[in-house]
Amino acid sequence: MSTQAPVRRAACAALALAGLAPAQSAAASPRVEEYRKLAEHAFERFQPIGLALAVIEDGELVLELGLGERAVGSGEPVLPGTPFNIASCSKAFTAACIGKLVASGRIRWDDRVVDLLPEFRMADPWITAAMTVRDLLCHRCGLKTFDGDLLWYGTEYDDAQVLARLAKLPINRRFREEFGYSNVMYLAAGMIVERVSGRPWTEFVRDEFFTPLGMSGTAADHSLLPADAAPAQPHVEGTRIAPFAFRAAKPAGAIWSSVHDLSAWVRMLLDEGRHEGREILPLAVIHECLKPHTWMGGGRTPAALEDFASYGLGWFLSLQDGKKLVEHDGGMPGFISKVTLLPADRFGLVILNNGMDGVVNLALRRAILAQRKGEDGMALLDRFAGLAAARKAQAATARQQREAARQPGTTPSLPLEQFTGRYVDAALGAAEIGFDGEQLTLAVLPSMPTLSGKLSHWHRDVFRVEFPDRFLPFALIRFSLDVEGRVEGFRIDCPIEDFDFAALEFRRQGT
Repeated sequence: MSTQAPVRRAACAALALAGLAPAQSAAASPRVEEYRKLAEHAFERFQPIGLALAVIEDGELVLELGLGERAVGSGEPVLPGTPFNIASCSKAFTAACIGKLVASGRIRWDDRVVDLLPEFRMADPWITAAMTVRDLLCHRCGLKTFDGDLLWYGTEYDDAQVLARLAKLPINRRFREEFGYSNVMYLAAGMIVERVSGRPWTEFVRDEFFTPLGMSGTAADHSLLPADAAPAQPHVEGTRIAPFAFRAAKPAGAIWSSVHDLSAWVRMLLDEGRHEGREILPLAVIHECLKPHTWMGGGRTPAALEDFASYGLGWFLSLQDGKKLVEHDGGMPGFISKVTLLPADRFGLVILNNGMDGVVNLALRRAILAQRKGEDGMALLDRFAGLAAARKAQAATARQQREAARQPGTTPSLPLEQFTGRYVDAALGAAEIGFDGEQLTLAVLPSMPTLSGKLSHWHRDVFRVEFPDRFLPFALIRFSLDVEGRVEGFRIDCPIEDFDFAALEFRRQGT
């Protein structure tokens, strides 16, 4: 039995006492108990730190529960009202904020961005002039997936400073033809919300959605959570870390919410934009957000359905048994979130975990959808657990292979002091290589809390660094020499899918 079983029981007991799960709905549908058992089985098989689930059937909340702990070893249970960072599931809220402004006639979906943000620039002047609000929201801006994320992740830059550096990012996708997932475009969308409404995005999303939907435990940023919120704490590889502090790009991923609060958001979307008889979001806006805008080119769905995989405005779209499946995932260090809707069935679910485990969310979503069709959700969870174990083994093997690629017995081409100096990447900014008498040191100046550390010799002119951020694997700093044998620059090899370190090229300044 799991060592967290007592915590799970405590969470369920607290749920029953709080009356957060509608008892009549649960009693009326045997399927609801099946969902509960699937969640408990998923928790046992995948062992995240904490896991929370809400299920909406026929537009009504029928189940919400919390399993595990808010922080490892704390004994404090995850409850349906426990806030998690929902990361990129925030994007649907930002698209809806733009939709509210469109519905009020203050902007249009196809207004040019430069007319709303005159300082907006891309590397291509034609794209700069042509980019629309709609383009910002559907990931077809000409950048590769995750391009520009190192401008805001762990840096000192605010939104305006990140925006000013977008023109340094190369265009490497066909504008309006190829998908490239872009957090920085949602940063720009949030700036438009503020510029047009006169309210910061954090206040606009609160006033237009959180408050009218009764999402009292939800905030647009960790710093804005109520004093008594008792949020879940993030964990990477089982170790608790500090919540990520957003300085920029909040509209792309900063919202904290619970499955209880998010169930109100999902129910509103399934009820044509209404909540308790009041219109929260016009139906025309929902239709615009939930229709295809950018073809994904496959990869997220079975091959037979890949022609239908697309992105709307803040949502991924595909087919499930001939019906539109609407969903979004979110991931920040220590948190993974998933929101899924089947609008034709008025069905939805929300899954949050603070163990940095994306497989458990996917597996539980797949199991619940399978169970709805009369299939064996438990068997599906077991199969996914086997796949997850294989995936972890592959990751361990890849790390071992990386370690084994080190070439012993080599030395740097030059004395260590000759590697020191100031280096600059055109987009991210300056870095300094120092020498403490024994080792070289790295400090990427805009990203000091994240990208800094001592360099240990790896082989030849390559050095290893362990960044303070536990989310990042160890990196290799590779120096290059010019034809005269002087150091001219360095690059960072950090194998993580979430960031494109390969795009960085630091060039030495001066001699």
